[in-house]
Amino acid sequence: MIASSDGYFLKRIFEDSKLSKTSSFYGVYYLNESDTKYWLSHLETESAITALKLTKSQIDFIWKYMGGSMWEISDLLGKLISCSKKNKVSDELLNDKIQKKIEENCARFEHYSGLSEKRGVLLQEIYNCCSRDNHFKPRDMKPLVKNNIFDENELSQELNRLVQLNYLAFDPTRSTLQLQGNTMFYGLQAFIKLTGAEHGKQI
Repeated sequence: MIASSDGYFLKRIFEDSKLSKTSSFYGVYYLNESDTKYWLSHLETESAITALKLTKSQIDFIWKYMGGSMWEISDLLGKLISCSKKNKVSDELLNDKIQKKIEENCARFEHYSGLSEKRGVLLQEIYNCCSRDNHFKPRDMKPLVKNNIFDENELSQELNRLVQLNYLAFDPTRSTLQLQGNTMFYGLQAFIKLTGAEHGKQI
């Protein structure tokens, strides 16, 4: 069994007749809201964490900005534990830790976009799609081809690159793309606001 969201790897699987006949595809999803909140409400029994107890509002805050991303939440918990006092952390500290992650993701989008206006337009289109739904299909990017911003091959290569860089995740069971978690969405939102402000726009 090979687990991968790598666009290049999956393109090869889909287009290689021998591999496609012998491969099975499964979606790997984040935890849902109820499971995430149950976990965070029972850290001692679920994760053997005794040095931290979160309030309900803190759990809601984590769900809003991190969703059910187990890896990101586990990393966050490790940082919070090291700063906890009497098994508690302040709302300000929690906010700071999460905002730092969002700022890091914003910087990643800035790095990817660089001086390329085309990539900036692509990121805006991805943001528009993900604001409406968590997932989108490559064909949802068709306006970029119709408006001669990208040709089909170039657009496909850019989307694959974003998957390879872990900005996007690819679900082979539905052939859909999505941002890699809530913090990536909010990082993209911050990037769009930043670039919109630079051009006198607001979102």
